[in-house]
Amino acid sequence: MAIVSHLPAPSAATPEAHTARAIPIELIRPGAHQARRRFNDEALNELARSIGESGVIQPVVVRSRGDRYELLAGERRWRAAQRAGLARIPALVRDDLSDAEAFVVGLIENLQRESLSPIDTALGLKRLAELHGLTHGALGQRIGKSRAYVTHFLRLLNLHAQVQEAVDAGQVSMGHAKVLAGLPLGEQPGWLARLQQADWSVRALEKQLQRRSDVTDAVNGPPPPPAKSADWLRLEREIADAVGASVSLKADPQGRGTLTIGFHSLDALDGVLAKLGLANER
Repeated sequence: MAIVSHLPAPSAATPEAHTARAIPIELIRPGAHQARRRFNDEALNELARSIGESGVIQPVVVRSRGDRYELLAGERRWRAAQRAGLARIPALVRDDLSDAEAFVVGLIENLQRESLSPIDTALGLKRLAELHGLTHGALGQRIGKSRAYVTHFLRLLNLHAQVQEAVDAGQVSMGHAKVLAGLPLGEQPGWLARLQQADWSVRALEKQLQRRSDVTDAVNGPPPPPAKSADWLRLEREIADAVGASVSLKADPQGRGTLTIGFHSLDALDGVLAKLGLANER
């Protein structure tokens, strides 16, 4: 799915936003809300060599800040151009963008190029959601990605700092991270060390955690069911009053569940059916 279409479009009053101009590199500074935090030094040198031979093919995106410019998208190209010794760099000046829109431009370009680390991606998505009050589904639509993509990355922010570092360094996969995110925060570093030492696959890690759970259940018994909220208890009482029988509600985090109505005799069942308008159905 293309992401370019989700970029804020230049307004009719700013035609210069369509045209690249050559701007002195020393007048450009990185934006305060850049999503990317890390740059691979070897990759920057390789890009610098390419720029030295062929120039900068795609302009960076900036906006005016007094007599200087704030970099919104293309920091990697800007850094490599400096290494290549360029005095100027082609840039699109987007003074029509608000702070929130400027952040979106930089984040979407990095997502499109897949140049952010997993944790940088998660932090960028979190920032974008906070700026606009977006749900996971709406956030996915904004950046041209699925809801599952957004949820998958945001879940990484539940990881312990040591695990986040390992994910960013490529020492463990996103699949491993997804499994570890389901553990209590304090247990994650220990399991990270075990899986790295044993070089477990994602499936092997899941099996190890299942064995741990089975042993815990055997020693302590199964964990007690989570306590129901006051809203659920009140709803159970209201339904019970309406049908004249005991009622139990159960639901998982996705909203799937069961409604159970109890009865102690066939006569009681007849009474429940009558309350539901089904007295003649049995």
